[in-house]
Formats: sequence, structure tokens, C-alpha cells
Amino acid sequence: MFWISALLTVVMLIPICITLIAMPFLTRETVSFGVSVSEEMYHSPKLRRLRKQYAWISGGLYTVLLAACLVMLLSADEAQQPYVLTSYITGTVICSIAMNLIYYFYMKKLKASLPQAAMETGKIAIDTRFRSHKMTISNRWFAFHIAVMLISALLALINYDQFPANLAMKFDWQGEVTRSVPKSIRTVLGPNLMQLVMIALFMFINRMILKSKQQINPDHPELSARRNAIFRLRWSMFNAAAAMIMVLLFSFIQLNMRFELHGSIVMLVSLLMPALVIIMALIFSFTTGQGGRRIGGSAAIGTGRTAANDDRFWKLGSIYFNPGDPALFVEKRMGIGWTVNFARPAAWMVLVITLVVVSVAAYFAG
Repeated sequence: MFWISALLTVVMLIPICITLIAMPFLTRETVSFGVSVSEEMYHSPKLRRLRKQYAWISGGLYTVLLAACLVMLLSADEAQQPYVLTSYITGTVICSIAMNLIYYFYMKKLKASLPQAAMETGKIAIDTRFRSHKMTISNRWFAFHIAVMLISALLALINYDQFPANLAMKFDWQGEVTRSVPKSIRTVLGPNLMQLVMIALFMFINRMILKSKQQINPDHPELSARRNAIFRLRWSMFNAAAAMIMVLLFSFIQLNMRFELHGSIVMLVSLLMPALVIIMALIFSFTTGQGGRRIGGSAAIGTGRTAANDDRFWKLGSIYFNPGDPALFVEKRMGIGWTVNFARPAAWMVLVITLVVVSVAAYFAG
């Protein structure tokens, strides 16, 4: 059983590694390793070679880590194997951070070495009709998620007497129960509470996708606005699909409480459903790119002018801190998706409230 779980875990992590390797090819064409550049510079032979170099080195590192993990799993006993997987995940995270920082600082140095004439002053494009595009699905679609949650909760209450006296709450890698708790209304309905929190969180993300700051390429304003609208709509749809998968996962967990399914089945489903979300995210990343840059083919390469040259507000190329920007949510520079403006107190409130709500719900759920 452990080998199946370990294999699924590795398979689940491979798409993440592929996305990390491809990161510089997925970002906007006005950003290189977290540093603002012109499109002309982005497509220059030097930066093309730099992106390929990053892909080969990071790909080699992740391959070595994976091979080392598999070798160690073969020689480790069952008690040591979870620690091997944890070490592999930690090593992958450290390698990713190190690679991004190394190339970020190199890119900053490279940009500083260019003559000022090589890049014109940056400019900003604003599309006053941008919000008229359909950019997200309606939050009303989450009525289906709420319906699944309510049906699960109702069935649990109707069949409350059929739940065992002790409910399995945690399993090890072999599928054996490691923690159980006495049956109560709180524990039986715990998965429904987590579903409610997850639905609220995904609805908030959907709203954030809609309200996040517009970012238009000044060289191709109309094309950029159209791509960005499609980009947001696709990720909004992904957000709703991922939410449904997680809601169904908690319904399955509640089902297991009642019928006490075999541990191997529980482990397989618990790994397969998040793996499906990760694979979907990989597909969306490669088909859209950040801001929609991979939608609809390539545009003509722009001028030597950069977009807004706001590097000073991007700490280490990935942390946005701009007290003068009223926007709360902005697109990431490294990777796909959005981040917050950490200079805004509201951003910290959002992070703290989210953490507190999830933690409290997890406590009451089990």
C-alpha cells in the first residue's frame, strides 16, 4: 500500500516540478526572472539562452532529487519512508527558491549593465472598457457546491445512528488508522464545516480574480486586454472546478466515517483528487501563460520600451510592496496567478483572517 501512495505522491509532484522548470517561459514577455524588461529584450538571444539554461539546470536538479528519493525509498523501512518523501519535498522547495533568487539577481545585474539607450522609459496602458469583458464566472455557480455540502450534511444527520462509536480521522502511509475520536455531532459534521470554509475561500478567490489590478501591455493594448480577460475567465472556471473536487473529497471523507472503507481506498482517493487538481493547473498554465500571453498565438515583438518599470516595488522579484498602489491584488511576476500588495494593511488582514478561519474550522472538525 505504501508504494502506491508514494508513487501517487511523486506523480502528483512531477507536474509541479514541470511548472517550476517552465516558469520563465510562462511569465509575461515584459518580465524576465522577476525583473521588468522590454519585449525586444525578452526575445533577445541572450535571454533566450538564459531561459534555456534555467530549464536545463533546474530540470537536472529536480531529476536528481527524484532519483535520490526513489533510491532512498527502496532502502528505507516503512517507518522511515514518510520522512524520505518529506525530505524530497523540502529539497524541491529549497532548490526552486535558490534557482529563482540566483537568476533574479543575475537578471538585475544584467539589466543594470545595459546602456540607458537600450531601453526607453516605461509606460502604462489603461483600458477603460476592461471591466466590460466577461472575466469570471458568477459566484452563483457555487450553489452546486453548497448543494453537495447540504446533501452530505443532511444524509449524515439522517444516518447519524449508523456511524460507528469511534470515527477514523487520520491514516498512515500504509492506510492504517492512527487517530480516532468518539462520535459526536461536531465530528460527524466536521467535513461539512470544512466544505463550507472551502466554498467561501474559493468564492473569495473568484472575486479576487475579477477585482485584481488590470495589467495591459502598452505595445499591444487591445490584444493584451482580450488575452487577460480570457486568462481570468479560464482560471475562474478552474477555481470552481477545483472547489468542487475538494468539496467531493470531504464528502468522501464523511462517507468513510460511516462505512469505514479500507485504508488503501481512502489513501488512493485522498491522493488522486488533489493530483487531479494539480494536473488541471499544469494544463491551464501551459495553455494560458501568465496574463494570457500564450492565448491566440504570438504577437509582433514590441518596441524597446518596457512596461511600467516598477522593479523597486517587487522585493526579490516576487513580493509586491507598493504603498502608493491602491490595488490589493496583482498578478505575480514569477509563476502563474496573483499575489497581494503587502504594503496594504487589508492584505495582511485577508491573510490572517483566512488562516484563523481555516485553523478554527479544522479544530472543530476533528
